[in-house]
Amino acid sequence: KRRRLRDRDGELVGDGDLISKLPDDILGTIISLLPTKDGARTQAIARRWRPLWRSSPLNIHGAHSLCSNAFKCFSVVSRILADHPGPARRFHFHHIRLHKDKKRHAEEAAQVDNWFHSRALDKLQELDISFEFLGYEPRKLYPLPPSVFRLASLLVATFSFCEFPSQIAPSLSFPTLKQLTLFRVFICEDVFRRVLSACNVLESLELTDICDANCSRLGISSKSLRSVSLCACFSGKGELFIEDAPLLERLLLPCPGAGSDTVRVIKAPKLEILGPLSPCIPEIEIANIFFKSLIPTSLNNTIDTMKALALEFSATDLNAVIDVLRCFPCLEKLHVIWKKHNLKIGMKDARQYDPQDPVKCLETHLKKLVLKNYLASKQGVGFAKFFVLNAKLLKEIKFGVRNSINKEGVVSNKINSKLWLANQYRLLEMENRASRDVQLEFVRSHNEEQLDPHDLSTADPF
Repeated sequence: KRRRLRDRDGELVGDGDLISKLPDDILGTIISLLPTKDGARTQAIARRWRPLWRSSPLNIHGAHSLCSNAFKCFSVVSRILADHPGPARRFHFHHIRLHKDKKRHAEEAAQVDNWFHSRALDKLQELDISFEFLGYEPRKLYPLPPSVFRLASLLVATFSFCEFPSQIAPSLSFPTLKQLTLFRVFICEDVFRRVLSACNVLESLELTDICDANCSRLGISSKSLRSVSLCACFSGKGELFIEDAPLLERLLLPCPGAGSDTVRVIKAPKLEILGPLSPCIPEIEIANIFFKSLIPTSLNNTIDTMKALALEFSATDLNAVIDVLRCFPCLEKLHVIWKKHNLKIGMKDARQYDPQDPVKCLETHLKKLVLKNYLASKQGVGFAKFFVLNAKLLKEIKFGVRNSINKEGVVSNKINSKLWLANQYRLLEMENRASRDVQLEFVRSHNEEQLDPHDLSTADPF
């Protein structure tokens, strides 16, 4: 007769239940990675599992998987915070929706505020919350719960669709916060400055659609910021000043032309990654260089720190690119992005390259060129050929080739065609290349990848 195994608590263990034999600390890690509801359910597996959920780091994801009824989620989250002693790692709750009835609304608002007073969140590391518009006052954003500002242990914070208070206590401090995202929030300039000054180790900041009608100007001063991302920073017309950012390395503009922002970089001596710049951006100033719709107003000033640049166009415009390149003599990587859904066929006549008036980065620094949504048309080939013939240290040109559809409706596989590739080499005049080391790589252009402004591990975010 076969013996039946029991665990150390006397519970029967099936032959296939190898997970229950793992040490408690490993089981606790597994539980902490599960969705909130599933993590709590592990208490029903066996006696040994019962204390593990309460002793494991808490991750709350207030999504549909937690509770199908949006209004019942309030009591579910409150019960979890009451039952679990903490610590919590993450609190993610998107589209928090309160009742339209003012009495119910007030009760639920108090409940939301109480969440962040919970002892379970005392050591919270990641916070990501967003709200629905207030039901009883259309298009008005929900006031950010004041208790949020007591979460001094945060490493990552995202606030969306909410209104910051008009005043914040001088004692506000987020001493460990490294990543901050503000998406569609109301915040006045004074409070914005106060929040930034409370983040002494902040490394990356993402701003999208700051919609306070009284806020048409934001200033950034930070001794620790390394990356700033702006996407339609203001809902209306506004100016953003980077006044003093001694460690700033990246200024990312993932949605060029999405708003009517003016960006001025006054002091960022280590800025080395920029873009995508576009003719759709009304005005941008970096140091003493002014770009109006991408065109530099003067070619007398240069920025020697810039290493990687992205440009976005609706049509190939080599003249504009050459003028921009003159402003960045030490540029090593250039990304040119042609808009996938708004591409205009045609290219403005390019000036003949004059060796007596060289573009310095083409002579001494540019090593990599990336062309996204390359059509392999006459204009596209002419654009790429300019760099083949004139960039003397170029090592790589990467072509992101757009899929084309033939008459039978079949997606062309031309980048795998030896004949097509050989023809591209011929049209690009590779035999006359300025750099003997340059290599060409043709790949498919996939769906537009979103820039991650908070990922500082990649040397090239584009």
